[in-house]
Amino acid sequence: MNRRIRTMTAIAALTALTACTSTPDAAPPDQAPGAPPPNAGTVMEDAAASPLTTPVVNGRGSIAGKLPAGSAPAKAPTQAGDLTGQAVPTNQWWSSALTGPRTQPIWTHPLAVQAAAGGLQISGASLTASANAVITPFVPSLTVGAATGPVTVVGYGAFHVVLRVGLAGGGRVDVTLAQGSPVVWLRFDGAAPTVNGTFRDVGSSPTRARLDIAGGRWDVLGTDLALTGTTVTGSGRQLAVARVPAGADRASWEKASTGDPIVRTTATMAYDAAAGTVTQTLTARRAAGGAGAWALLPHHRAGLVAGPQPLAGSYPDARGTMSLVTADAVQVRTTMPGLLTAMPKVPLSQAANKAVRADLNRDLADPPGAGGSYFGLKELGRLATIAEVANASGAATQRTAALDRLRPQLVDWLTYTGPSDGRYFGYDPVWGGLIAVPAEFGAQDYNDHHFQYGYLVRAAAVLATADPTFARDYGDVVDLIVRDYAGSLAIGPASGLPPYRAFNAYLGSSAASGFAPFADGNNQESSSEAVAAWEAVVRWGVVRDNAEMTGYGITHYALEAATARMYWLGEGLTREAGYAHTTAGIVWDAKIDFATWFDPKPESVLGIQLLPLTAGAFYRGPSAARQKEVGDKPTVWGDLFAADLALSDPEAARRRLDAGVPREESTSRAMVRYWIEALAVLGPPQPKAAAPVGSLAFGPVDAPRIVRAPGG
Repeated sequence: MNRRIRTMTAIAALTALTACTSTPDAAPPDQAPGAPPPNAGTVMEDAAASPLTTPVVNGRGSIAGKLPAGSAPAKAPTQAGDLTGQAVPTNQWWSSALTGPRTQPIWTHPLAVQAAAGGLQISGASLTASANAVITPFVPSLTVGAATGPVTVVGYGAFHVVLRVGLAGGGRVDVTLAQGSPVVWLRFDGAAPTVNGTFRDVGSSPTRARLDIAGGRWDVLGTDLALTGTTVTGSGRQLAVARVPAGADRASWEKASTGDPIVRTTATMAYDAAAGTVTQTLTARRAAGGAGAWALLPHHRAGLVAGPQPLAGSYPDARGTMSLVTADAVQVRTTMPGLLTAMPKVPLSQAANKAVRADLNRDLADPPGAGGSYFGLKELGRLATIAEVANASGAATQRTAALDRLRPQLVDWLTYTGPSDGRYFGYDPVWGGLIAVPAEFGAQDYNDHHFQYGYLVRAAAVLATADPTFARDYGDVVDLIVRDYAGSLAIGPASGLPPYRAFNAYLGSSAASGFAPFADGNNQESSSEAVAAWEAVVRWGVVRDNAEMTGYGITHYALEAATARMYWLGEGLTREAGYAHTTAGIVWDAKIDFATWFDPKPESVLGIQLLPLTAGAFYRGPSAARQKEVGDKPTVWGDLFAADLALSDPEAARRRLDAGVPREESTSRAMVRYWIEALAVLGPPQPKAAAPVGSLAFGPVDAPRIVRAPGG
C-alpha cells in the first residue's frame, strides 16, 4: 500500500513531462541546444539513432531472437538510405517511402507528394463527399522530372521527412515534407531546378512564379525564375512549391510562405496535474530561423494557445477545414479527461450486486478465448477485466479464479522455450521490433501493434497489482512490449527498437498500418483500442513505479482521446456537406470512411470505436449522438451499445441489458453490468473536469464528485 501511495504522489507531481523528436543527423538529445538532459524527469520521442540489436531481457521472461517465416515481415526497409542499420519508425504518414518501389502518395495536410514512375508529383486537390466517405483525391498539379529513379529516406523528425529522389534524366532532388506546411522544399543536385505543369501565369516575378492551375493558385519560389511553356526553371539549387489557400491575403501570404526549408521538427508534451491539462508544443526550425505558415487541423484550432498570428485563408481536409497561422511553434492544450486506473468500488444495490456476481460466474464459465497476437491477447484483456470487476464488487473467489487463469497465459506469452513454442514474442532484426507469434492481422508487418499489445500490457498491470512478484519476474519483457508500440527512447534505452512507432505528433493520433501501402496514406480504424493502448502504458507505468513511462502514457492518452472524440466520434466537428453521419469508422490521411475493414453494418462501424470496455473508457462522454447511428436494437455487439448508452441514460441501458443483447465475445458480461450499475449510482462521467490520474469526476456538471480507483 505504501508503494502505491508513493506512486500516485509521483504521478500528481508530473507537471512538466515532455516528449521531444529531432532529425536523426542532429546532435544526440543530451547535446542538442536547449534539449533537456536525459533522465531528468522528462520523457522523449526522438529520431536519434537506435542500432538494430536484440534487446537484453532480465528476469524470468524471454524473447526469441529469430522469427518463423509466417511471422516475419514481408518487406524490408530497402529505401532506408542513411538510416540503414537503425530501427526506424513504421506506421507513419511517410512509411511507404521505406519499402518501395518509389512511394505511395504521402499526405502532409494540406499537400500530397508522390515519387511516381512519371516524376515527383505534387497535389493539392479539393474534397469530394458522398454519404459514406469524404475523399481527398490525388491530382498532380506540378511535377519534378519526367521520371524518377531510386528513393531513399535522408532524415526525419516529429512531423517532417526528407526524401532523396533520383531523376531518370540524371541527378537527384531532396524533398522536404512537413505536416501542416503548405510548402514543399526541393533541393537539386546534378539537375536544373525545374518543375512542370499546365498553368497560366498570373503575375510572376523573378523570385515567385504565380500560377493558376485548373482554377487553383500555386506559387513556385526560387531565384531568377523563368516560365517557358509548361516549365518553371530557376538558378541555383533550390525551389519551393506552395499551394495558395482559398481566401488568402496576397501580402500576408507571401510574407508567411517562405522558401526557407524546415530542417528540424520537435514535439513536446507537458502534463499539468493541478490544471488537469496536457499541452503539446509543435516546433519547426528553419534553416535561416524565423516563422512560417502553418495549416492547423480542427483539433489544433480547438485547443490553440494564444501566440501564433492568424493568417487569412483555409484549405479543405477530410478531417475538417484547415485554418492558418504564422509561427515557429504552435501550442495545443487539451483536457486530461480523467483516467481511472481500475474500476472503482461503488456501493450497488443488493439486486445489482447479485446480478454482477451472476455475470462473473457466467464469464468464468465461458470457454477460454483462443488465437494469436490479436484474439489471444484480447482474451488476456477479458480475464483482466473480470478480475477487476470481481475486486470492485468484493467477489474474492471469482477474482482469484480469473487471476489464476490469467497468470499462466501471460507467462506463456512472455517466455520463449524453443521452436516448438506456440505463443511468444520474437525480435525482428530487419526493422527493429517485437512480433507476437502467431501474428494476426498483419502484425508481422507492424500492423495494429498498439491495438493488440495494449491488451497484454493492461492485463499485466492488473496481475502485477495483485501479485508484485509478477512484475519483478516478467517486467522486462512487458517493458519492451510497451516500448515497441509507444517509443523506445521515450521510456528507456534504445534496446533495438524505434524511437516511436504508432503515434503521429501532428495528427494527435496513432496509425495502424505498418508500411502504409495505400494511395490514401495511413489509417486507423479502432480509435478506442488506440486510447486503451495508452491507458495500458499509464497503468503499467504505475505498477513499475516509472514516472517517465507513466507520464508518457498520460500525455498520449489525453491527446489520443481528444482526437478520437473529434475525428472518429464527431464531437465538436462539422463534417463535409454530403457526408451523412456524425461518426466515422476509418480515418485515413486522405479520407474518412463510414466503414470497417471487416463488416459494413453501422453497429460495427461505431462498435469498433467502443471496445475494449475498461476503466479508461469513460473519456467518450455522453452517447446520445452516437446512439442515433444504430438505433435501439443493434444486431451485433449489443452489450457494447448498452454500456455506451449508460453514459447518457443508465436506466435505459439497464432495461436494454435485462432484455437481452448480442455480445461482443471479448467483452466481460460482468464489466458491462457493473459499468451500467455504477453509472446509475455515480451519475454521468465528467471527463472535462480536472481530476488527478487515478480519479474521475462523476455526477452533475456544476457539482461533480471525484471518484478514485482502488489504490489511488
